Amino acid sequence: MNQVDKYYKILGLEPGGSIDDIKKAYRRCARKYHPDLNKSDNASELFILSTEAYQFLLARHERPYSVQSKEDEFINEWESYRKEQARRKAHAHARTRYNNFINSDLYKSTRVLDKSRFYIAICFALLIIILSINGYIYRMKMVDQGFKKPSLTGFLLLLSLGLLFLATPVVFLYYKYWKNRK
Repeated sequence: MNQVDKYYKILGLEPGGSIDDIKKAYRRCARKYHPDLNKSDNASELFILSTEAYQFLLARHERPYSVQSKEDEFINEWESYRKEQARRKAHAHARTRYNNFINSDLYKSTRVLDKSRFYIAICFALLIIILSINGYIYRMKMVDQGFKKPSLTGFLLLLSLGLLFLATPVVFLYYKYWKNRK
């Protein structure tokens, strides 16, 4: 097993995983092994190994290689210099409280459209609500010109769907982010 495959295995991934998969796997490992949350004897070392694996795979994805010798050079450089630097940073993160760790730049780098996807969902929900109201009003005005009266059931269904789409991200954002603000 080569070094790259070893790091994928540490994060619980198959070799060749995407950058998003690597970030998600690291977040999972960080929650699972951070010494503040996991009191087992080897939790700190597992946390350090997963942090090292994450930093290696992240650096490797930043520089794609078309020639095997270039990748071998990168691995040698990593082994000689960057690995120790990554382990020192991981030791420091392992000694911090978990709540402080999740606010660190390292952990924040794993967020893939974290809050923004919920704001996008809110905008989408508002669009559904606005278009369903405007569509119903427009169709009601068209009745005078000989068009059939619009279905109140269809309007209420679309409006309910929009409100459901709006409520879901708002509730999530409230409990995950807004409620805990100090």
